[in-house]
Amino acid sequence: MLILIVGAPFTGKTTSACTFPKPMKYFDFDHGIESIYHAKDEFGKLIVSEPDKIEIVKFYSEEVYDLNFKTAKESDFKLGGAPPHTKTSVSIMQKYNEELKKVFDNPPLTLVIDSATTMFRVWIDTILYTNNIPALRIADYKTLSGILFRQFIPTLHMLSTSKGIWVIVIDHEIADKDELLGTISEFPIGPSANMGRELPKEFDEVWRQRVENSKYVWRTRKHGLFVGAGSRLHLPDPISPATYQELDKLLKK
Repeated sequence: MLILIVGAPFTGKTTSACTFPKPMKYFDFDHGIESIYHAKDEFGKLIVSEPDKIEIVKFYSEEVYDLNFKTAKESDFKLGGAPPHTKTSVSIMQKYNEELKKVFDNPPLTLVIDSATTMFRVWIDTILYTNNIPALRIADYKTLSGILFRQFIPTLHMLSTSKGIWVIVIDHEIADKDELLGTISEFPIGPSANMGRELPKEFDEVWRQRVENSKYVWRTRKHGLFVGAGSRLHLPDPISPATYQELDKLLKK
């Protein structure tokens, strides 16, 4: 099953995702895995069991860069020149492709990608570096759309269905105002705002993670201004606490 967990920072998305069955492969783009070793429930018990059965694969640069505030101009596109920090993005994505092949060859019970928010930034940097340009062009957004909807998500679907594993993608949320209607909506972050709005349609389950009454919960229906939450399994709303163990009870009913 392919699940998208969306939420604001510090709402327990990583901790909840790591309650899914082990062995688990955890693709870490956000340096956020440390939280699983300390998070406890209301009874003082660690929320994530068997953390030693989580294989962590790191996808981030250890390099340090000077701050550069140059603004892209039309002449910059002719001369070329991607920002210095983009140079590691290609190797990061190469590593992602290699590690995903390993998952297909030797599937764990769960794959967690944390987070799509950061991965999308790496995609953008990869386009800048590969094409040696300082900023995205209109055609580059079409490339990003193709990668998202015709490569990234379909591959995860295939992994989930052909290997029968849980695939959890963690993402953050963003708010935007419709200038015509004047309405404000919240939705997952994508490579662009429009892609973020479309993102939930591609997943089996979309849950918005919240903290309510000091508990991590999954909202499986439209909640507040958030657009896209939904459960094809018709799970109750909310799921509390937001753990695989609670989900497993509901699936067995």
